[in-house]
Amino acid sequence: MICLPALSHRLTQVVRIMTCVSAVWLFASCDTMNRNATATHALEPSMRSPAPRFVPREALVKFKDGVSPERIASILRNNRVDVIAEIKRGRLYHVRILDDRSVESAITQLTSYQEIEYAEPNYRYETQK
Repeated sequence: MICLPALSHRLTQVVRIMTCVSAVWLFASCDTMNRNATATHALEPSMRSPAPRFVPREALVKFKDGVSPERIASILRNNRVDVIAEIKRGRLYHVRILDDRSVESAITQLTSYQEIEYAEPNYRYETQK
C-alpha cells in the first residue's frame, strides 16, 4: 500500500526538480539568443542602483535536530517573525521579520537560542554572464 504523505512528498520533489531544470534551460536558451544583441536602451553602469544583497525583512532559520514543533513556534513567535515557508520538514524555515528591526539584528537575536543551528539573511544570487 502506498503512503499518501510519502507520495505527495515525492511528487513535490519531482515538480521542484522539473521547475529548476526548466528554468536553467530557459535561461540558457535566452542567453544564447541574446549574445549578439546590442543593448539600445541600457543604463550606464554608474546610473544603476545596486541591488541589495539580501531580501529585506526576510531570513532563513535552521533548527537543530530534535527541537519540538511547539518550541520552534514559541521561538519564532517570541522573535516576532512569521513563517513564509517550511523548507525541510520542521528544520529550515523561510521567515519574514514583522517589526522594523534590521535583518542583522533579528539574526543576532535568533542565533542566541541554543536550539537554532543557524540563521542567515535570504541572500539574492545572480548568475554571471
